[in-house]
Amino acid sequence: MGSEVRILPGTPKNTIINCVKKFYSIKLRQFKENIPPALAETMLLDESKLVKYLWKHKALDFRYPKHKGRLDLYADEKYLMMGKLKYPTMFGNRKRMGFMELYIVHRINQRMMNAKGST
Repeated sequence: MGSEVRILPGTPKNTIINCVKKFYSIKLRQFKENIPPALAETMLLDESKLVKYLWKHKALDFRYPKHKGRLDLYADEKYLMMGKLKYPTMFGNRKRMGFMELYIVHRINQRMMNAKGST
C-alpha cells in the first residue's frame, strides 16, 4: 500500500499538500452480496475507533472503485500514524474482519445498547 499526493482542482500553489495513504479495504461484493458503500462507511465509523479518530480530524477519505467492488480507506499520513499509536488494531481485540462479520458485530452492539437504554 503506497502513498499518493492529493491535489484538488483550483488549489493555490502556496497551499500545503497532504500525502494520503491507503490503510484498509473491505470487499463489498462477494458471492451474492452487494452492499451499498454508504452502509459500509457508517458501520466502519461506528465499529472502529481508528476510523472514528481519523474522521473526527477530517483526515479520512472513502473511495469506492466500482469495477473492483470494494471500499478503500485513505488517510492523511500524519493523523494515520498518530491514530495507529492510539489504536494499534482496527477493531479492538479482533483481527481482520469481512463485511458480514462486521455487520453481525454491529447488530449485536446495537441490540446491547438498546437493552441498556430500556432498563
